[in-house]
Amino acid sequence: MQVKVGDIVQIIKGKDRPQTEDERAKPSGRVLRVDRETNRVIVEGKNMVWKHLRKTEQNPQGGRQQREAAIPAANVMLWNGQAGKAERVHYKKEGGKKVRYFKSTKTVIDG
Repeated sequence: MQVKVGDIVQIIKGKDRPQTEDERAKPSGRVLRVDRETNRVIVEGKNMVWKHLRKTEQNPQGGRQQREAAIPAANVMLWNGQAGKAERVHYKKEGGKKVRYFKSTKTVIDG
């Protein structure tokens, strides 16, 4: 999987993808959680759903809570801050270690 926790990403497919040119010039958010088994990610502030809470002793009234839901990892792309757009990730060996980088700016993402 090309996305890790803490990466800045842009959503490229689905209801939360950027609709206007101004929105496309900014990233969608930061990755909060990655689930490698189901190949899904949770992006901060996107794909919000209502979680209905049952009445308990700690929460006697119950209620509803809004939270982020997972989206497929294939629907997000890493954000290249230098180029100002979402780009695909490439890999190379650097010092005996596999690192991610952007080809357009030759920027190493993690190294």
